[in-house]
Amino acid sequence: YQIWHNPNLADGWGTAPNPAAYAELLQRSAEAIHAADLDARILLGSLAPTIEQGPENLSEVRFLHGLYAVGAAPYFDILSAQPYGFHSAPGDRQIGQGVLNFSRAVLLREEMIAHGDGEKAVWASHFGWNSLPATWEDVPSIWGQVDELTQAAYTGAAVERARREWPWMGPLCLAHFQPDPDTPALPSGIPDARRHWGFAAVGPDGTPRPVFNTLSQLARVPPTNYPGAYTPLSGVAEWKGNWEFSDLGADVSQEGGEQVTIPFWGTDLGLRVRRGHYRGYFYVTVDGQPANKLPKDEEGRAYLALTSPDYEPQVVTLPVATGLPPGHHIAVVTVERGWDQWPLAGWSVAYHPDRDVYRWSLASLSLLALASLAGLVMAGRRVRWGPLGRAVTAAWGRLSEGLRLLLTAVTTLLLWASAWMTWGTDASNGFRRLGDGAGIAATLAAAGLFYYSPWLLLTLLSGLVLFVLILLRLDLGLALIAALAPFYAFPWTLFNKAFSMAELVTLMALVSWGVRKFVDRQSAGDNSASRLFAACRPANLHSLDLAVLALVLVAVFSPFFAEFKRVAWRELRLVVLEPTAFYLMLRTTRPDRRGLWRVADFFVAGGVAVALIGLVQYGLGVNLITAEGGLPRLRSVYGSPNNVGLYLGRVLPLLVAVALFARHRRRRLAYGLAALPVGAALLLTFSKGALLLGVPASLLTIGLLAGGRWLWATLAVVVAAGLAAVPLLRLPRFASIFDTHGGTTFFRLKLWQATIAMIRDHPWLGVGLDNFLYQYRGRYILPEAWQEPDLSHPHNFLLDH
Repeated sequence: YQIWHNPNLADGWGTAPNPAAYAELLQRSAEAIHAADLDARILLGSLAPTIEQGPENLSEVRFLHGLYAVGAAPYFDILSAQPYGFHSAPGDRQIGQGVLNFSRAVLLREEMIAHGDGEKAVWASHFGWNSLPATWEDVPSIWGQVDELTQAAYTGAAVERARREWPWMGPLCLAHFQPDPDTPALPSGIPDARRHWGFAAVGPDGTPRPVFNTLSQLARVPPTNYPGAYTPLSGVAEWKGNWEFSDLGADVSQEGGEQVTIPFWGTDLGLRVRRGHYRGYFYVTVDGQPANKLPKDEEGRAYLALTSPDYEPQVVTLPVATGLPPGHHIAVVTVERGWDQWPLAGWSVAYHPDRDVYRWSLASLSLLALASLAGLVMAGRRVRWGPLGRAVTAAWGRLSEGLRLLLTAVTTLLLWASAWMTWGTDASNGFRRLGDGAGIAATLAAAGLFYYSPWLLLTLLSGLVLFVLILLRLDLGLALIAALAPFYAFPWTLFNKAFSMAELVTLMALVSWGVRKFVDRQSAGDNSASRLFAACRPANLHSLDLAVLALVLVAVFSPFFAEFKRVAWRELRLVVLEPTAFYLMLRTTRPDRRGLWRVADFFVAGGVAVALIGLVQYGLGVNLITAEGGLPRLRSVYGSPNNVGLYLGRVLPLLVAVALFARHRRRRLAYGLAALPVGAALLLTFSKGALLLGVPASLLTIGLLAGGRWLWATLAVVVAAGLAAVPLLRLPRFASIFDTHGGTTFFRLKLWQATIAMIRDHPWLGVGLDNFLYQYRGRYILPEAWQEPDLSHPHNFLLDH
């Protein structure tokens, strides 16, 4: 139901157009219609194109803006427009309030989007180009004038443009079909032939005009899906098999064999799928080839997994093919499983023209802007800044007494803070003279009270004390970070935000490091910006520094391209930025030998704590993972035994190396004793990667670095350990190593294949930090590996990096 016609014209409304008055009519009409027909769709009164701003006629864009201003949006479902071509071709893309052309419909669309109404369609109740006979002697057309052949060409091109570029455009209704010379066109009384002859597809006598032939040819083109969004009930498709249809989409049968063929015109195709915690797949081809945006299985078939990344129900549109040549294409979707899930909710087609010209233009303008900025800086260096100083003095003189007092107080506060920081250097030296015992005890006590305190005030006070202690002894803060690192999975809630103790200590240490650097620089009287960055010159950087810097740069950009950005940003903080901050502090503070040993000792202490916790749990039979054959596996403070193996596999080599080669006997003894629980816990993880690869490789590296008889001794130990581990091969967990058709090795091979496909699709920045799990089980998991979808990394050192 269309409510009125030309309400933005005085001739159509009957008086000066009034958006508020029409909105009231629209509301009452819509309510009355829906009372009789709940499924009725309401069309806004067709808005006439005009550039006038009143009072007789009002621009349709301003009129629509006024309707939204008075709250008319809920009372219409479709906007009705009249995109006449006037004097220009349909390809004229000039858009503006003072321009009348076919593209003027875009102005209305932009107004709808600006008011959050972009989901509604636009229908063209009237459109076309006026073409009066060459012998026409009556009043000229107010809609412009073209010849008949041009009219036909423009009309056909307009239909094609709307199909390809305007997915929001519904029907395009030609302004007139056949005029009747004997019937007046109400309400003006002007004969119909005189008013509409130029737009007609057929003359008064029934003779087809060229525009009629053009439209007839368009009507004979086989139907297809042009750019836009479709449902199984509204789109063009050929269905094979036992499909069922409803408002939810299309569902498949348990017998299987369903297939749908979707013709489309465009460059991109996406399938709208209903995903969840179930197993199912779509195999998709486009023009007989595997869809280019989907991973492929071993048979080369492009597949789309219907399992949602987080197992939560979702309806999403996933790209299956992009970058196709503009034109007609045919997609074939074959379904495997997914019955009773209504997996196919629809599809979307898009058309993206080649944007290389725009990209190169933008790049050229960017370079020009940089060159201009460089020229501005060079010109600024030649400016005499003396007058600026005089202007500042004059401004100070114009300040009131109150503002002067405020600025003076702020300056005094800054001076006091600087003096305190200078005194703080002496305090740090005094605290250091108390010895390591007092310093470590005070730091650990403050950290424990800060973490375990049940009262917020006490927590904040103990946190402040801990910060001061780290400020005085940054080396103790670094050691504490090394000890707390493995316990990152136990966050502590502060002001409704969760942070691990390692994170909080890292933040305190980083602030302390910054304060100390600032104080040291002020004490040395060095305010030179060139010296501030002197240490960052390539000549002063170690190769490891450059590697860390490259990692950070890539990691910082990665979350912007990740699908699950929240987890990516969290992983960036935990895994990249905070360890990098620890590395930066360790490299720039350059602790002495004693300080480095303290960091190592605390790191080992953290490893021993993880091992002891795991051994106690193993003895009590709690918090264990049951592997193949009912084998219990230790996991301690981690979610997976493999994580324990990965961490303790770093601690054990350090313990062995120090126990064998350290100079101090007491440390050698302590590290040797610590290796016992760590080794036992590592063994009980039954981590194949750690036991069969990580630990042997570490021991061989120690022997290789030691050289001489130690190399042969290490080889002998590794061989003996390998022979002693032969009985482990009888356990189902280790026996599956040699089974490439099932078990762990089979799934690892499938996992690596999927990972390679993931790398191929995301070669530069990857899928995003901590996004592997979601991308794997929601997109890349091979159909034959469906039994193990919950894998958060490739279980391969090279592929993981």
